[in-house]
Amino acid sequence: MRKSFSALMGVCVFVLAASAVLAVAAEQPVAPQKDPERVLARVQGQEIKEKDVDQIIQTAGPQGAMYDSEQGRKAILDELVAARLFALAGVKQGVDKSPAVLDAIAVFSSQAVARATIDGLMRDIAASEEEAKKFYDENPEQFTSPEEIHVRHILVSDDVTSADTIKGVQAELSRGTSFDVVAMERSICPSAPQGGDLGFFGRGQMVPEFEEAAFALQNPGDVSQPIQTSFGWHIIRLEEKKASSKVVYDEMKPQIIQYLTNEKRVRKYQEELEVLKKEYTVEIVPTAAASDATASPDQK
Repeated sequence: MRKSFSALMGVCVFVLAASAVLAVAAEQPVAPQKDPERVLARVQGQEIKEKDVDQIIQTAGPQGAMYDSEQGRKAILDELVAARLFALAGVKQGVDKSPAVLDAIAVFSSQAVARATIDGLMRDIAASEEEAKKFYDENPEQFTSPEEIHVRHILVSDDVTSADTIKGVQAELSRGTSFDVVAMERSICPSAPQGGDLGFFGRGQMVPEFEEAAFALQNPGDVSQPIQTSFGWHIIRLEEKKASSKVVYDEMKPQIIQYLTNEKRVRKYQEELEVLKKEYTVEIVPTAAASDATASPDQK
């Protein structure tokens, strides 16, 4: 069975991010920028360019937008200058030849090459409008808003006085007292200060007895008979109904295209990964704890 559209969107985005697929982010619209090759500073002859600052902002994710201002970009430039200065000092001291730095360089180099390779693999993979429309037509349930109702209610505790309390509530309502006023005065629900207003909800969100009585009301202003649930006795008034409706294709098209594109990219990534696992040797070395757990009693 196909998972829901919204759930799969989340899964696909997660897999792509975890795989360091940068193609999606690279295709997002960005504000016009200054010349990326413009030199902003030189440190011992090494140039720091506009694109270096841009890269820091882009890789910072949502937080990067906070620095995309004159003051923020100046702060990033200052940090890049400081980093270059400390790097020069480290080279002079021979820190760049230390095992820790060499290991870090090797890891960074491997990750950078992997990212660039995946980026190239995904660059030309995109869903078409025809595929998006086909998906929309074949999965109507994914784009349909369910029926919803808006109600108020008066909740009365289920005790020896409940019958008298319910009669009193019904008498006030029959005299023309506003439902929300009676709810504020009589209801024991936390919604009482709002006149018993529960807002809009769909099926499956309330206890069955309450839901059945609420959805049975036909017209705004209709009031139910007292309904008993595990919370007590309810008198429900219908405020408004929203019929089930389908979101039009044009509104959903960009999201569907992105979703199908993500699906294709995840599939391509997984297929290519299986090919690489066959081409190159991969050995997963068990940890000591895992080895101890799987050893037979006479081996321990």
